[in-house]
Amino acid sequence: MIVAFDIDDTITRHPEFFAFLSKNLKNNGHTVVIITFRENRTETESLLEKLGIAYDKLITSSLQAHMEHGVDEWKAAICRERNVDVFFEDDPRVITHVDNSTICMMPIDKDRHDLDSMTEPLFG
Repeated sequence: MIVAFDIDDTITRHPEFFAFLSKNLKNNGHTVVIITFRENRTETESLLEKLGIAYDKLITSSLQAHMEHGVDEWKAAICRERNVDVFFEDDPRVITHVDNSTICMMPIDKDRHDLDSMTEPLFG
């Protein structure tokens, strides 16, 4: 299985959970891909190491990639190219562009989301 994680407001929201999950996925033979809008690769690698995130591939962004695919569409294109099975992402605008063949997991917490308003489908 190929599992992808966003960093900002996903991994950074609960780094202990994602460190645990990423290590266990890799230890059990799965591939972990980090897909981020961050452009500074060295800084991003340092952060992931500090947070204890295990991964096989780090994909950072660039202005050229955004121009080619669109800002919200870029991560969806990466998921398609990498055959991602499960994608953890906090931004519903990004998730709407991901193919149905990829399961999207969106972290939701009471501090950021109005759960009472979520009686209707989130993207509908």
